[in-house]
Amino acid sequence: MPAPSRRSKGFVGILVAELHFPETGSLKGKRMYLRRVRDQVTRRFGASFAEVGYQDLWQRSRVLMAIASSDLQVLEGTMDRMREYLDCQEWVLSSCEIEVVDVDA
Repeated sequence: MPAPSRRSKGFVGILVAELHFPETGSLKGKRMYLRRVRDQVTRRFGASFAEVGYQDLWQRSRVLMAIASSDLQVLEGTMDRMREYLDCQEWVLSSCEIEVVDVDA
């Protein structure tokens, strides 16, 4: 995939993270955490949110967040702040991958 061009008309940032909830003993408890993550990333960052993996496990989740922007620098800053948010909570951020797609490429 070619590197994003700063002259593009649009970009989509995709963040995929694996979260571990060591204190959770049920799917209901995990859903409470995921609701909080969803509320924060949609409210604070304007991102779309979905749990995309490990729905049947109590202490683990794979989530995907996406943001669209016309400004690459703003998008990259927002993606970094989302990763920092995920990394400084009471759950464990096991892995995090960020990809930026140039929609004009």
